[in-house]
Amino acid sequence: MTAPDQGFGLSGSQNTDAQRVVALRRMKAVPLALLIFAAAVYLVARYAEAQPEASQAWGYVRAMAEAGVVGGLADWFAVTAIFRHPLGIPIPHTALIPKKKDQLGASLSTFVRENFLQPDTVRSRVARAEPGRMLSGYLGQPANRDRLVAELAALGESALDGVKDAEVQLFVRNTVFSHAASTAWSPILGRTLDAVVADRNHTRVVDVVLEAGRVWLSEHREDMVELIADQGPLSQRGPIRWAHELVAAEMHKSALEFMTEACADPEHGARASIDDALTGLADRLQHDMTTIERVETWKLDLLEHEQTQRAVTELWPTLRGLLVRALRDPDSDLRQRMDTVLLDLSVRLDRDEDYRATFDERVESGAVFLTERYGTEAVTVISETVQRWDGGEASRRIELAVGRDLQFIRINGTVVGALAGLTIHTVSQLLI
Repeated sequence: MTAPDQGFGLSGSQNTDAQRVVALRRMKAVPLALLIFAAAVYLVARYAEAQPEASQAWGYVRAMAEAGVVGGLADWFAVTAIFRHPLGIPIPHTALIPKKKDQLGASLSTFVRENFLQPDTVRSRVARAEPGRMLSGYLGQPANRDRLVAELAALGESALDGVKDAEVQLFVRNTVFSHAASTAWSPILGRTLDAVVADRNHTRVVDVVLEAGRVWLSEHREDMVELIADQGPLSQRGPIRWAHELVAAEMHKSALEFMTEACADPEHGARASIDDALTGLADRLQHDMTTIERVETWKLDLLEHEQTQRAVTELWPTLRGLLVRALRDPDSDLRQRMDTVLLDLSVRLDRDEDYRATFDERVESGAVFLTERYGTEAVTVISETVQRWDGGEASRRIELAVGRDLQFIRINGTVVGALAGLTIHTVSQLLI
């Protein structure tokens, strides 16, 4: 049974595991060959030492090879006992990982939390990294900005693709429309209009309206004269019509002069009348129940109108399509603005020391917050993952990860044992 590939940064693919198995087997062959060689040397030396008139040198070789075999076997036992029972024999205190994997996972979690996820440790390490200066240097490179903008665009497109049209439309209807329907618009409009007039923010609109009226009058003299003359009581009686046209021409002239003066004079009486009318409307919107009821009736009619509902239904797909196209196009205004924002951030982090210091402090505080808030939960991933592993699977995974390096213990055991045997034999010969 193969458990899910999780935890400890170990192999996540069968190909990688197969490669590690091959590498581990090859590495195990090295200390095994060295042990066999030491055993062979021991047998040869033991045989030669037993011969009549044998050289004393064979004693040194035999002692060296014998100690090497003992050291190699002892370290083979020690390394093997970590992962399984040597030779399948259930010797006490062997197969440590299968038996103690849960304790190992818990201890590793505790070690990571106590040594890497302490607030002071995290803050000092983030401070030493100088995130503001590092980010400034990274964003200062056009290639890095292009890569980051592309990643952000891909992330944005993925987020948009994950949102269903029906869900957005239902949200707008249930939330936005419901809130709009339950909120009285008239007082809000009244307060807004009152503030606009008080701050004189409406004067540009008044200028545009008055100028538009003046232009229309100057360009449509004949139309206005004809319209007014047609309304006269004698307009259809032949020669008398000229009198109406004369009156209409004077009326057009007076109206054009009035509009021209209103456009040129910021203190013109017409402007004051418009201000008074807007102020009165703002007051009625807030306090006159008849006006309030009319606005609320108009609001409900607007929200419930078929065209309004259809517009909301069609708005989101259209908006999403525009956003997706902008995110996909490297030359779109949206992505160019993203690049500009990142470049401005890079320049400011590089040149403004106070801003960079504030940025670093916020990154440090953010890292500490995440550590304090989620550090414990994060390290429990280690212990929980190990607990889910079968004992044999845990042993296999860890051995594949570190077993190759552990073979050097066996090599060193054989070599160091041989040297120790040689030393002991030499000392004993000198003392005898």
